[in-house]
Amino acid sequence: MRNMTGGEAVVDALKANGVETLYAIPGIQLDHLFNALYGAQNWLTIVNARHEQGVAYMALGHAQSTGEPGVYVCVPGPGFLNTTAALATAYAVRAPVLALIGQIASTAIGVGGGELHELPDQTAMVKGLTRWSGIARTPEEIPALMETAFAKLKAGIAPVAVELPADVLLAAAELPAARAAVAAPPRAPIAHAVTRAAALLAQAKAPLIFVGSGAYGGEPALARLAEHLEAPVVAHLQGRGVLPSTHPLAVGFAEGQRLWAEADVVLAVGTRFHEARRNWGERAGMRVIRVDTDPAQFARGTPPEIAIEADAPLTLAALVEVVEAGPAKTDPTRIGRADAIAALKAEIAEAFATRLAPQMAYVRALREVLPAEARIVADYTQIGYVSTGAFDVAAPRLLLTPGYQGTLGFAYATALGAKSANPEVPVVALCGDGGFLFTGNELATAVQHGIGAIGVVFVDGAYGNVRRMQEDLYGGKVVATGLTNPDFVRYAESFGAKARRAEGPEAFAQALRWAMEQTGPTLIEVPVSKFPSPWDLLEP
Repeated sequence: MRNMTGGEAVVDALKANGVETLYAIPGIQLDHLFNALYGAQNWLTIVNARHEQGVAYMALGHAQSTGEPGVYVCVPGPGFLNTTAALATAYAVRAPVLALIGQIASTAIGVGGGELHELPDQTAMVKGLTRWSGIARTPEEIPALMETAFAKLKAGIAPVAVELPADVLLAAAELPAARAAVAAPPRAPIAHAVTRAAALLAQAKAPLIFVGSGAYGGEPALARLAEHLEAPVVAHLQGRGVLPSTHPLAVGFAEGQRLWAEADVVLAVGTRFHEARRNWGERAGMRVIRVDTDPAQFARGTPPEIAIEADAPLTLAALVEVVEAGPAKTDPTRIGRADAIAALKAEIAEAFATRLAPQMAYVRALREVLPAEARIVADYTQIGYVSTGAFDVAAPRLLLTPGYQGTLGFAYATALGAKSANPEVPVVALCGDGGFLFTGNELATAVQHGIGAIGVVFVDGAYGNVRRMQEDLYGGKVVATGLTNPDFVRYAESFGAKARRAEGPEAFAQALRWAMEQTGPTLIEVPVSKFPSPWDLLEP
């Protein structure tokens, strides 16, 4: 026990839980937290940004790219509200983000007196955007709240938040030293459920596997199971890389739609499984097995025949042991399925290459230039869209997207967080000219802190995807989609970053090589014209 302020107790908890980078913007309600942070700079890197959305997106990029907690700090009221798009994105992708959110004085909460930065019910807003949250009413509550927050993150319950009233950060008390949070052991599957699922998969003529981010950590078992069953593995957004894209059984959504039509048994592991159910429909006779730690998933859509509420890696390992121990495949309809899958993959690859040739030229340049371990952050822009379906991904956490939240403009600031957490590998943000300026001001942060992320801005002078829809689907009713842009090269250079303009895919590849040779932040401006629609291949 030692006498500590509430602010010192928060910092003590960060240190105990191995946090080495904090993304933060100070403000009056946080003064006593930052007073404590002042003395922590020998072990803690504090990255201050130019906008609250910047620190929250950086924490998101840190969390998505590593699987470790990304922590941000913001003042209450408008400061917190500025972070909500990033927090909602963390919710969508279950990124382990911890939001430390300031609050007005505890005695003023709920009074409605018009305190500086007061919201009618900030706590309710925080609760609605997180999977767990707490508020400290006294300094004595801080150690337990912080320990619980980190324990939740380790258990995959994310994002989380702790609200910190200004007077609680100032008050002092005799407090215990912070402890590193310990998550409960992952839940193992019930043996009987595994046996039933294995039997169903073993007798399937055309099994199909879907994976999402819940399957992270189960890569070796998944590969063994898919290979034994000759079952294609469909990954969408967060699931990319759980089975490497170059694996013969790894397929995207375009192939998945075709395979869905013949699938008799579907295994969905750690995924919401939403797009396939909604867009393609669950056929009569299709038998579905679902594995998830969240039992609420089983009630969405038609209930699965077998629901396994358990850790996905443990379940995959148990499944493959039972399946491999069973009788060898003898069903003649299963023979040669690998050849059919290879032919389908080749057909879809050709469709991408021909129908989306302009986008694919840039995607190929990315893959040819970047090392396998590079991180790509795909914003809602054409090259980002097509990358989510056609960029080869060797492992999880290498392709970062906003998931179902579809958060336009998230990529550049998110890439800064990913780069600060992975300084040894290239990190590339794929942005359009519309989305980039949502967080392009964070070039100042990149220069100040020496964060060498590579920003790419594809410039067509419009919110291009919406404009194409207005032109092609709505009879040319073009409205509110045109943009006036800066010279992005001069814009980046005005902050002190290095920048180039690249005309076409070949020049883009050369610019990427140049950017990878630099030590600080870089930006590449790429003028482009109207692209063909990718959606019938990406979201059939």
